[in-house]
Amino acid sequence: MRIKNRLSPYPILDNFGDDYVDSSFNVEYEVNSQFTEIYGKLIFEINNDEIKQLIAEHKAVYTVHIESPVTCFRRVLSSDDTEIEFRVNTASVKKVIEIRTFIVLTQEVKGFYSKKFHPDYQGQTFDLEAHQIIAIGTAKDYEIKKDDRDFESLPSILRIVKSEDRRKGALSVNTDNDEYVIIGLSEETFKLYANLGKSSFKATAFSLVLLPALIVIIQRMCDSKDDTAVNSMHWFKVIENLLNNNGIHLNDISIDNDSLLSTCQKIFADPIDRSFKELEGWSERV
Repeated sequence: MRIKNRLSPYPILDNFGDDYVDSSFNVEYEVNSQFTEIYGKLIFEINNDEIKQLIAEHKAVYTVHIESPVTCFRRVLSSDDTEIEFRVNTASVKKVIEIRTFIVLTQEVKGFYSKKFHPDYQGQTFDLEAHQIIAIGTAKDYEIKKDDRDFESLPSILRIVKSEDRRKGALSVNTDNDEYVIIGLSEETFKLYANLGKSSFKATAFSLVLLPALIVIIQRMCDSKDDTAVNSMHWFKVIENLLNNNGIHLNDISIDNDSLLSTCQKIFADPIDRSFKELEGWSERV
């Protein structure tokens, strides 16, 4: 949502007009990407007593519009708190996301007046409707530097095969190969994975197999990070590079504080949540 110079029948506080004096609405941005998600935190600072009072009385809220023009992705978030956080899956956006901020009325306001109106408005009051914009804040365009839906080269170093060894149970992980990790499924499980993974339960099958396998893989990496026989393997370097590129290092990962579980979920963009949503969608159709 791109903001252009405009004429308005009532004063709007912004950084490119003069409807107000000695007033401002600024936004501090913290936006970064990690694996398959973009994280954002916006901190609002409003310098105008009358607008600030409207927010305190729950008559107005801070509002954030997040859009990706290329994919038509759009999300609107609102709060009367001075901070708003968001997460966006990179599969939903491309090239750039445009972030625009506003203060929007939640209800009708009669006789609005500010001591900081421009002198041209002095002595005037305004009857405003719910959903009208009364302030426009600092904007930001966030460039998505990578458009990689494939988790770097991760799929290239994972092989899911049918296991003939019943003693290993339904799922096993073999990290002895230099090029790739072998994820073994029992014959019965492999058939179910192959059938369900191609139908309506793709996310669920993915989560049930790859999330626990990745937990095992990264735990072994942590245990063997100083072993040159292991850390020189191709699959080890691919996963370590993926972690490092996203600001995570093996020394920071531990099973004791849930950082191992958290890291694996981030790599696969919260697969548990996606699985339950998939199952919920299926249950609503039957």
